[in-house]
Amino acid sequence: AHSADALKILVEDYADRIETVMFPYNIVEDQGRDVLALAREKGIGTIAMKPLAGGNLDEWDLALRYIAASGVIDIMIPGMGSPEEVDRNASVDLAAPLTAEELSRCDAVRKELGTQFCRRCNYCAPCTVGISIPSVFLFQGYLNRYGLQQWGRERYATLQTKAGACIRCGACEPRCPYNLPIRQMMQKAAEDFGE
Repeated sequence: AHSADALKILVEDYADRIETVMFPYNIVEDQGRDVLALAREKGIGTIAMKPLAGGNLDEWDLALRYIAASGVIDIMIPGMGSPEEVDRNASVDLAAPLTAEELSRCDAVRKELGTQFCRRCNYCAPCTVGISIPSVFLFQGYLNRYGLQQWGRERYATLQTKAGACIRCGACEPRCPYNLPIRQMMQKAAEDFGE
């Protein structure tokens, strides 16, 4: 589920029919915490999807340890694209408690990202004019948040259809499980990249 309401229905009404639930859970998305705790009480396994918030969390070690310390997740599934990322994630000491300074960093990340960001689930696709919506927002993150402006611009330049091609039809928005204002966000990306 992507909706906390849907997750609640699954756990409360169908607990006898399911073995596990999978829900986005990370530093900035903990709205399912109470229902995930209930799922564990009922013997339902809990899986955290999007532990790095769709690539929006760059402190991967802190992100994984935050989830491990939550007490409501049995397993997390971070996407990994290389053997180096597998080794990196496997090296995290998930038993290490979070310090006060690390919890403060989690709060700062929450404030910075808010909830209006793309998790790259790709449910918005296909775009009627061929824009790779998640890629635009990923490269915009590199441009604006991670101090990788040149890298973000280079990756954006490889896109066949740029953000400025958005015709604001809105077909993508009802498909987004996070209710993002994609048209507005696409316009901002076009301004940020200048095309």
